[in-house]
Amino acid sequence: MPARYRTAAEVLGTVFGRSGIKRQIRRAEAVLLWPQVVGPEVAQFTLARSLQDGVLLVEVADSETAMHLSYARQKFLDAYRAKFGIKEVREIRFRVGRIAKAAPAPTPQAEVGADPKALAALARQLNLPDALAQPAIKAAKAMLAYRSRRQAEGWRPCPVCEAISPDGTLCSTCVRYSTTPAVREAAQLLAAQPHGATPLLSAEERAVACYLARRYLEEKLLTLLPQVLADPAQREALDLTARCYLAHCLARPLAEISENDFERLDPRVARALGRWQRLE
Repeated sequence: MPARYRTAAEVLGTVFGRSGIKRQIRRAEAVLLWPQVVGPEVAQFTLARSLQDGVLLVEVADSETAMHLSYARQKFLDAYRAKFGIKEVREIRFRVGRIAKAAPAPTPQAEVGADPKALAALARQLNLPDALAQPAIKAAKAMLAYRSRRQAEGWRPCPVCEAISPDGTLCSTCVRYSTTPAVREAAQLLAAQPHGATPLLSAEERAVACYLARRYLEEKLLTLLPQVLADPAQREALDLTARCYLAHCLARPLAEISENDFERLDPRVARALGRWQRLE
């Protein structure tokens, strides 16, 4: 059996290496590949607009067209999966809209574009068939330009996946993960067992659970600190909490946390644990 071509999202994900960036790439890729999924005849009177939460929104000229195409949406979904390996498109919705493409607006002088170095690195690493190479470049260019514009406006990367968010806190996708019972339960487990197994979570969900566990441990350290100062018998609990926190920060097993690693802690916590000599 011939080797399966990697999708543009997989290749770009290797280049950029962060789940939030991969999500943006997959969304752009799904929209850009729409004409190849449906063929040139259907593409003439349809326009894919966006992919949100697995739903691809496609505009058509009239309600009758929308009705007819809705009957064929399973065929289009199958084409995304079988031909291009894209599983993120779970549903397609057709709505009446303007199909004629408006003339492009003049580019503002201060427009921020994609990072040329990032695009050059991408071009060197792409090994895709012609059907995917150009959509991959377009998706990456659009995504990089969007990130550059938002960063110029003060947006910052999500601390979990590095997708851009307005205030530098969790992006909308990571916020959604953080509210699910499975992720919150896993966060409690990971706070006590930093390398505990979470077989029911995806890699992205586990990353959010680890983030929640780390935040919980940060708060617990500050809560235990005055208790240790009042009662030295609480030092053991503070030490264990600190080791779990460092295990998350350093991505190491608890057994591999060394004395030198405690220098990464808040100096007040390190001193309460009797490690002030290294910090002075």
